[in-house]
Amino acid sequence: MPISRDAPSPLHLQVAEDLRQRIRAGEFEQKSFPSLRSLAKHYETAQVTVHDAVKVLQQEKLIVSVSGKGTFVLPRNEVASSGANEGESLAEQLASLRTELEEVKERLSRLEGGVSQRDDL
Repeated sequence: MPISRDAPSPLHLQVAEDLRQRIRAGEFEQKSFPSLRSLAKHYETAQVTVHDAVKVLQQEKLIVSVSGKGTFVLPRNEVASSGANEGESLAEQLASLRTELEEVKERLSRLEGGVSQRDDL
């Protein structure tokens, strides 16, 4: 699935959805999960966008990252036993988006405060 910069959905969620479909189709079962660099090149996006997409998949317990070893797709039986169904993953995504939105609001507020203080100088 190609990602669209014009779509209302954030790029990292579009990438996460495509990777989710590819994982469920079994594309990564017999090989290691691609690196952030190769995924960024494949999706023609920044590595931070791919990193955010990978974080979503980690939260959904579809993949696991092992420091110094790489990122791996969890076996289907582990994914099924984790109890994460489509509704739960959407709820988790919504919670994650709400958290991100609050963080962005806080950063924006700090930036606006910094700008108004500079204007006073």
